[in-house]
Amino acid sequence: MCSIFGAVGLSVNRGILERLSVQAGDRGRDGGRLQSFWDGRVWLGNWRATPTTEVEHGLLQPYGGVVHNGTIANADELGLLAGEIDSQVLPRVLDRRSLASFWASIGRLRGSYAIAASGAAEPVALLACNYKPIYYADIAGAVYFSSMARHFAGLLAPGVAPVKMPPYSVLELPGFQSASLVQAPPKRAVVIASAGLDSTTVAAMLARDGYEVLLLHFRYGCQAGSREADRIPRIAAALGARFHIADLDYGAMRGTSGIMTPGGAVAGPVEGAEWAHEWVPARNLVMLAWATAFAEANGFHYIALGNNLEEAGAYPDNEEEMTTLFGALLPNAVQNGYGMEVLAPVGHLMKHEIVRIGLDIGAPYGETWSCYHDGERHCGECGPCYMRRTAFERNGALDPVFKER
Repeated sequence: MCSIFGAVGLSVNRGILERLSVQAGDRGRDGGRLQSFWDGRVWLGNWRATPTTEVEHGLLQPYGGVVHNGTIANADELGLLAGEIDSQVLPRVLDRRSLASFWASIGRLRGSYAIAASGAAEPVALLACNYKPIYYADIAGAVYFSSMARHFAGLLAPGVAPVKMPPYSVLELPGFQSASLVQAPPKRAVVIASAGLDSTTVAAMLARDGYEVLLLHFRYGCQAGSREADRIPRIAAALGARFHIADLDYGAMRGTSGIMTPGGAVAGPVEGAEWAHEWVPARNLVMLAWATAFAEANGFHYIALGNNLEEAGAYPDNEEEMTTLFGALLPNAVQNGYGMEVLAPVGHLMKHEIVRIGLDIGAPYGETWSCYHDGERHCGECGPCYMRRTAFERNGALDPVFKER
């Protein structure tokens, strides 16, 4: 448990490297060491923080041209010798002749790791990480790397940030060749389903594309909650999907929005579509987090939702950046190596474009519920009703939920 850092290239600046070393020391209080390889063209460093379960160990990394942050859980199986700590097995296990051989040998490891190694056949640095982070930056023709973005403070030009190495990947520097350590998981998706147009379209798209789909619906106390929950089994049946209905305790937030208050007033058609009058605090974030736990517990590797470009004009948690940022944290939110991805296939589309897709693939729109109210039929006057009616009209189609009006 520590920080790793270093640099590679013909023009490594010792002053920059030493500043990086000092700043990387915030993750290790038990000593550190910096070592050069290939006549100073590759540098590897480490600051150690001794785990509570280990005794002080006098020999500091690098070990045989390798630095490691994390824990190798199967070190004994890999040939750890008496008196060694887990990191010391790595030089004997890792094949550093090429990126391909390095990639293959990393597959033998079980545990957590951010690893930097000097190439065995040429002056390159070979990096590997799972959920442990590595950041890197090109500074004046040399590439520097470290465990945290903050370690580059004051080393980069204003407005320039270090690049984060993708979780579960290997990378060769300075050539920037990379390869993923992740195999494509089974196509099993949990769709956060409101019972409305967008999530129903997403579920239909995924079912068409060969995913096993489960609709996950949340009851959180909105006015139309009973109507929405009633539609979920019907939508699932039409798609040949399973469903699960979960309860979220939003009681403490009651009254923060008209839709969260029994009989509460909601905004009318145009204003309801243009401003987040019916904002429910952190709703999509809470639902995404809950869905992540549910998906992991039940063997699903994809979470999908129906955020869209149109409603992103009023609701921050509908903006594509929300799902991008949430997806970026998933490697640190699920079990090591599990693999989880957020899918937002209509996040870049307007409502009428989404309806066009749904009409083309036969999404069961007649079973959906979008209205903020809990009447027998859609009211036709609230923001969601106005948006869906207009979306169908722009496609020259009649919304099936309004056929009887």
